[in-house]
Amino acid sequence: MIQFDGVTKTFNAGTANELVVLNNVSFNIPKSSFVVIIGSNGAGKSSLLNCIAGTFKPDSGKVLINNQDVTSLHDYERSKLLARIFQNPTLGTAPELSILENFRLAALRTQSKKLTVGNNRSFELIAKDKISKLKMGLEMKLHQPMGTLSGGQRQALTLVMATMDDCKVLLLDEPTAALDPKSANLVMEKASEIISENHITAVMVTHKMKDAITYGDTLFMLHEGSINKTIFSSEKVNLKYDNLVELFN
Repeated sequence: MIQFDGVTKTFNAGTANELVVLNNVSFNIPKSSFVVIIGSNGAGKSSLLNCIAGTFKPDSGKVLINNQDVTSLHDYERSKLLARIFQNPTLGTAPELSILENFRLAALRTQSKKLTVGNNRSFELIAKDKISKLKMGLEMKLHQPMGTLSGGQRQALTLVMATMDDCKVLLLDEPTAALDPKSANLVMEKASEIISENHITAVMVTHKMKDAITYGDTLFMLHEGSINKTIFSSEKVNLKYDNLVELFN
């Protein structure tokens, strides 16, 4: 589903500030896999996610999503192939618009731009049903401005919006970094549930070792722009916190 073939990216090449963020990276993430990426600061975690998303084009190598070569496609050109959750709950939503209006915009994300019917009773029922599965009572607040909600509520809603339109690939960039422990647990539980139920191919970057152990079926350990350790599901079942910490030594 997601394939890297010798991907390399260097910023400020040939200068004193040269930084190799991805160094000849190759991997193949099968369909419906949930990969978690860990590594120290500057290891290349976010760069790998950005390369999948199309935030920048690699200097060399190929990126394929669902067997399509997307190496030269910009991020907006990949919108039909993937969705992304950022660590900042305020990103990805319009604070002045209501929950329902935000959901309508999300539903139109992958459609061609044209004049179309806005919110109607049918769409409201669809949104209400999807939101109710969060079990946060937000389905009763559809007309409340998104900006009045807590960070945890906004991140949970963003997760539902990102995956409501037949999402095939989901990128999660430290999705609970800005949340309190209770909200973080809720968002991760719901993310894992949605990914599993909808057979979504997911890639998540995290600094939280507990989440790295608990979620996903495969673990990538990055160091200086390269994947220096891959832990598959058969090994991950018995993975302990201390084992993971040792990888950083």
